[in-house]
Amino acid sequence: MVDAVQFVVLGAVRIRIGATAEPAGSPQQQAMLAALLLRSGQAASLDELTGAIWGERPPESAVASLRTYVWRLRQRLEAERSTPRLLVSAGDGYRLTLPPSAVDANRAEEGAAAAARAHRLGRHEECSRIIGETVALWRGVPLDGVPGPFAERERHRLAELRLSLLEEQFAHDLLLSRHAQAIPGLTAFTRQYPLRERPYGLLMRALHARGRQAEAVAVFAWARQVLVAELGVEPGPELRLLHERILAGDPEPAVEEQVPVSPGRFVPVLAPAPVLAPAGLPRAPCPAQLPPDTPDFTGRAEAAGELGAALTAVGRTAPPVVVISGMGGIGKSALALRVAHRSKAYFPDGQLYADLRGTGLAPADPGAVLDGFLSALGIPGPELPAGIEDRSRLLRTVLDGRRVLLLLDDARDAAQIRPLLPGSAGNAVVVTGRARPAGLPASAAVGLQAFSSEEALALLGQVIGAPRVARERRAAVGLVAACARLPLAVRIAADRLAARPGWTVAFLADRIADERRSLTELRAGDLDVAAAFERGYRQLPPGEAAAFRHLARLARPGISVGTAAEALELTRDEALMVLESLVDAALLESSLPGRYRYHELVLAFARRLPVPTDERNARTEQAPAAPGDPMPPPMPPRTRPSAGAARVCRGTPAGLSHP
Repeated sequence: MVDAVQFVVLGAVRIRIGATAEPAGSPQQQAMLAALLLRSGQAASLDELTGAIWGERPPESAVASLRTYVWRLRQRLEAERSTPRLLVSAGDGYRLTLPPSAVDANRAEEGAAAAARAHRLGRHEECSRIIGETVALWRGVPLDGVPGPFAERERHRLAELRLSLLEEQFAHDLLLSRHAQAIPGLTAFTRQYPLRERPYGLLMRALHARGRQAEAVAVFAWARQVLVAELGVEPGPELRLLHERILAGDPEPAVEEQVPVSPGRFVPVLAPAPVLAPAGLPRAPCPAQLPPDTPDFTGRAEAAGELGAALTAVGRTAPPVVVISGMGGIGKSALALRVAHRSKAYFPDGQLYADLRGTGLAPADPGAVLDGFLSALGIPGPELPAGIEDRSRLLRTVLDGRRVLLLLDDARDAAQIRPLLPGSAGNAVVVTGRARPAGLPASAAVGLQAFSSEEALALLGQVIGAPRVARERRAAVGLVAACARLPLAVRIAADRLAARPGWTVAFLADRIADERRSLTELRAGDLDVAAAFERGYRQLPPGEAAAFRHLARLARPGISVGTAAEALELTRDEALMVLESLVDAALLESSLPGRYRYHELVLAFARRLPVPTDERNARTEQAPAAPGDPMPPPMPPRTRPSAGAARVCRGTPAGLSHP
């Protein structure tokens, strides 16, 4: 049985028993398993395991959770009474009793050691074969999706091992005169990992050996452009010397200079040059301010890919700024954190984070945010300039020549963001906000919509367990529909079900489906759907707030410009401005020109809002509907508008205000 159990960590974590590979449990359970698998059979104490999963601030329930994970793993691994115990207690912790070959990462490291031995003995064909077999062990990103600081460190280490092996394989292709075969792979490799210098040299040598000297010189020019733009450094001496030899017509630059390698480990010929601080400034510390990623993040794969590609694109001349916008509760911050955490390896000088509170009544002052950023970057308080413009210039100076990622969450507008932007191309910025900031150039912008049904069900399953969703599939579909597939609403419903295992999914779905209490049901702890909408509503000028309330009485299923103009006693142009302002505030949606609609939960929120007395008195031609009452159809055209309806929006001389 021991020999039949295999563990996969060079990709998504899996347990393979016989011919079947299955997921290894929840993300935290995978984190604990990884911490045991990658310790070469050594025991891990409870403190070491909690630190591996949760870092320096584990929850109070950490030890109890660990014991639950151990129990579940034992159930999976030791189903038969005759099975030897694989997961044993050791002190106050645990240890896995496995042969090293049971873990694919151990087999990869042994393969690297065997290749190094063949390399030292001059057996290049054998070395190349072993490397190929070893690289094939990777099935994707190591420890994919596994949370915790231990998994993050191991993910980087194992990814670096693979890249070093690939570089060695290319080098041996050249030693074996396989220049033509190596060129396509090296070309793709240098474009995918543009900051690694050694592959540029290998590609230049392969091209030169094939008589393509001009292309070899062009590779050097491209490498220099990337390194200067991204890191502010020139290519290293080995690459420059190779360039000079090719220009001089040296007939023998195709063979790479041999360098000693440590047993079992390949190292690049060139280490990346250090990025130095600008003259006169201290070397900045490396801030790591990102809040933790969401372990059960679900969906948004296309958006995450687009934003990540924009953040890490090569050859750029300005810092990329990516923008995530959408209504309250749509998951902007969760997506921003997922993209930032997945991209932070490209920003080794740190990550800065600020909650700009743009939807609150007291948005963050850019000057105070600059103080925090500069302090985190090592500038003492007494040395900070007094004015915002001077602090902004100092931030750009400190960040010049560095690679830092900035996450600006819940931004109000472009004016709040501009003082916080870096100036050099090595840095990057992620911005979230209800609306895309007007006048802010963006390298990529994503406007989030509600989840698809499958994404919403996947999130529900992540929180309450896929078996529970499968048992009540129809009720689960009804529940996410009642939540209008809003990520925050689905999260709250899932949390409530997780905290109440005796409830059926159908019970909660029925309660949320009742519009009279849907928003009351969608509260859990500090999560509150109505509060997310309230923040945007409180920022509306009086005229637009009145329009938001009044139009909610008409919206089924949507609103045209003409209907809004008639209901609000405005001209079509004035009504269009009101509707567009509500779209900018992320309180209305517009999928087609001239057509607008409330998200189902926003509509329920708007109908619950109290109506001022003077506004109620103005509505003499149509009785107000109580929340949950059947809604009347849109008002028919009238030959003469009512003065009461006109007073709903005409709170300013122009009849409306527009941000």
